[in-house]
Amino acid sequence: MSLRDVEVIDYIGVNILFKRVYVGLFDDLDWRDEKEHQDLLTKKIDRYIRYIRSGQLLLSYPKVRGYEIVVEYVSMHPMTSSGVEFWKSRERVLADAGYKAHIRGVDVRHSLGITVDKPEHVNAEPVEPPALEVLDADPLTKQLADVADISYLPSPTPKTRRQQALPVLRRLVMRQAASH
Repeated sequence: MSLRDVEVIDYIGVNILFKRVYVGLFDDLDWRDEKEHQDLLTKKIDRYIRYIRSGQLLLSYPKVRGYEIVVEYVSMHPMTSSGVEFWKSRERVLADAGYKAHIRGVDVRHSLGITVDKPEHVNAEPVEPPALEVLDADPLTKQLADVADISYLPSPTPKTRRQQALPVLRRLVMRQAASH
């Protein structure tokens, strides 16, 4: 995906341990043309907010109902100081919309064959453990409905329950009680 694909949601990641859903924005552009970069980033973030608020996220991934939503910005290139300030303003917009924001960088120089000197000491935040389950979009919702408010979303369809045998210990207790 690219930042230029403004109408595309780049990825959805779910961490079931911390009950978070990550709506990821992948930025493959450098910051040489800051004005264009900022315009594309603003459009993409606006699209993400519309995607979440319209209920399309919950229609596609009903298992994440009640999870905290985090918009994650993944950048392949280092940000300029004005780019960092711009991102901080976007974080405030996301916070006002009710979502958390997370930023991380991805170093692709190794995969491109570029040698990189490794620093002796790296100051980094602890990383959250990876998701324990990958949730695919619900196959029953082939088309996404236009929902104005997520409070009107239909409740998830109950799965048919199979009759399960009682556990062995419980059956033994029931037999003992019946025999007395």
